[in-house]
Amino acid sequence: MEERVEGVEKDYSISLGIQYKGQYEFPLKKFFWRLQLQLLNILIIIIWLNCLNIMKNIHKELKIQESHLQVNMNISYLKLKKKLILRTLQKYLQLPAKNFSELERLSYTVQQIEFQCASMPVGSYRLTPTHELIKKPFTGIKAELKNYQHFRTPTREDKQDLITRDEALYRKDFFDCLVEDTPSQQWSLQADSTQRNITLSILIWPGYITYSNDYSFEYAYFGDGIKNLDFEFFL
Repeated sequence: MEERVEGVEKDYSISLGIQYKGQYEFPLKKFFWRLQLQLLNILIIIIWLNCLNIMKNIHKELKIQESHLQVNMNISYLKLKKKLILRTLQKYLQLPAKNFSELERLSYTVQQIEFQCASMPVGSYRLTPTHELIKKPFTGIKAELKNYQHFRTPTREDKQDLITRDEALYRKDFFDCLVEDTPSQQWSLQADSTQRNITLSILIWPGYITYSNDYSFEYAYFGDGIKNLDFEFFL
């Protein structure tokens, strides 16, 4: 899975690592993020913030004094410590309104997208007698919404009961089906003329897409991280 969350001033690239071995009933998902800022941009941010502090202190003096501008270029970028960069970035990314940092908002958004959107074709995974999830060879599915499930721990009681009673070992549909999602009609499924190349998107989270053919399936998100809260008014 790949995600790219676009922001006003910077973008985030998100990668998902999945650990199947040794995980009970559902694999462990680990998210890794990369900020779309080069070191030069970070240094510019630091210098810009320092300039703001300087200007705030000498603003009154500048009103009554006139002189030529002198710039001290004796700045050694190599001496900038990693701790200073991280501290400055943390201050820069801080949101004063509710005291949530940009990274906290990013984490929440990614978790919401993963929980509501991450989907997979029915039968692409199976549960072993030791309750480990393993991936099966994929041979394609019919282009119908009922053939897709959420790729997460089931929340519906009937699906949870299947796993508890070990009946999920012999079934393909032990995850929550997308057809049962509310509000209804939030999923959009499209296929080509062969009905084998299928794309699935969700109208509540514009930018998410699942793709499958006769050999493989993947999902990704490329958007601004903003949920479409007005979706139900469009029905």
